[in-house]
Amino acid sequence: MAARSARDMTTGSVFGHIFRMMLPMTFGILAMMAVGIIDTYWVGKLGSAQQAAVQMSFPVTMLVMSVSIGLGAGAVSAVSRAVGRKDSSSIPRIATDAMLLALVSVGTVSAIGMIFVEDIFLAVGASETMMPHIVDYMTVWFGGIVLMVGPMVASNILRAIGNAVVPSLMMIAAAVVNMILDPIFIFDRGWGVIPGLDMGVSGAALATVAANAFTFAMVGFYLAFKEKMIDFNWSGLDEVLHHWRDIARVGAPAALSNVFNPLAMMVAMSGLAMASFGDGAVGGLGVAGRFEAFAIVPLFALSACIGAVTGQNGGANALDRVRDAFKSSFLFCIIWGAFLSVVLWVFAEPLAALFLPGAADQAVAISYWRIVPLTVAGYGITIAASAGFNGLGRPAHGMMITAGRALGLMIPLVLLGAFYLQAPIGVIYGIAAANIIAGIVTGAFVLFIAPMTAKHGKARKPESGDVGAEETPA
Repeated sequence: MAARSARDMTTGSVFGHIFRMMLPMTFGILAMMAVGIIDTYWVGKLGSAQQAAVQMSFPVTMLVMSVSIGLGAGAVSAVSRAVGRKDSSSIPRIATDAMLLALVSVGTVSAIGMIFVEDIFLAVGASETMMPHIVDYMTVWFGGIVLMVGPMVASNILRAIGNAVVPSLMMIAAAVVNMILDPIFIFDRGWGVIPGLDMGVSGAALATVAANAFTFAMVGFYLAFKEKMIDFNWSGLDEVLHHWRDIARVGAPAALSNVFNPLAMMVAMSGLAMASFGDGAVGGLGVAGRFEAFAIVPLFALSACIGAVTGQNGGANALDRVRDAFKSSFLFCIIWGAFLSVVLWVFAEPLAALFLPGAADQAVAISYWRIVPLTVAGYGITIAASAGFNGLGRPAHGMMITAGRALGLMIPLVLLGAFYLQAPIGVIYGIAAANIIAGIVTGAFVLFIAPMTAKHGKARKPESGDVGAEETPA
């Protein structure tokens, strides 16, 4: 069985391919980010404790979702390199095994999370007022995480073959369903004649799970029957494990890399930093961070697409095109960061007044929006570089970059800022300084030192009677 379509990105404009994929991805990610903003708005109507609880949960949910993001990166790398090598016969099997690996891995995480939800949040410094709401929200979220991961990995597979439109449409559909369900599940008033379920913060989590289940069904059907990317034939445990190893070779370090930033944000939110200044400071930082994430969606879209381009060109050994992909991506990060810093500086005060109830909360958000966006290009460069190296099958480079920013710079600088300034602004300065230093060092490393060649996994040894065992170039 062969995939029905795979766009060749080894010819033509390098950034043209990135932009062609990035544009629909931007709208898709914007729609999903809008869900976070709408959730923040509705949950804010429940009270400050509920708002703080959901904001406190954000780094943990990102930490858990990093597992699926990493596995998706492994799938992109394996599939796109196969496309670059013109090895179309193996693509559906790789895609199928990537989906299986993701579901098994995240199912395990789901079970662990539901059992230890209170212990996890006690460890990160959640207050007694937050804890009941955190448990309500995260129990539902952990229970439905498999339904959220499925469409993410499927979308990554489609992007690896150059299809970014369908994943974006699926993301938009999920966002629309989520936004419709939010007030119905959270409050008792519902929509018109539709009664509300009055579930509070757990309703916000259930709306997200239900919307993703709907999307999973749609994208799964498209992947299997339209793109012919699911192989329903059992090829044997040996081949499945061979693909799992190649996917995990990239996916495990990529997952770990994606853990670093949420971990750094957990430290920034914790009792060692922002939480030591009160619940209002936590809420202000959480809302500011969510809005920043919304505003840098094009950078997230860029990082979601560059791996397919570097992977295909690396697989085809087109090294100059790989370097061009990095150069043009970094330039885009700088331009977008400059634009964003102006916009958020102007609108910081009205946004804070709209989404935060207290003066202390608002002050933290305003300070964040007027400082950190000036440095966000550095963050964009690090995530684009990391994703590009994952596409090349070189996850160690990506992990080094993300670990350097989050663990080597952000955590110590945030803690130093909080300790010496004894105010929320110290945490904010720490985040900004980490972005600046990481961006400069990463740009220099990628453009002047790092290799541009793709790195492939070991070939599967053919067994006796094995016809046409897949050979992956070493």
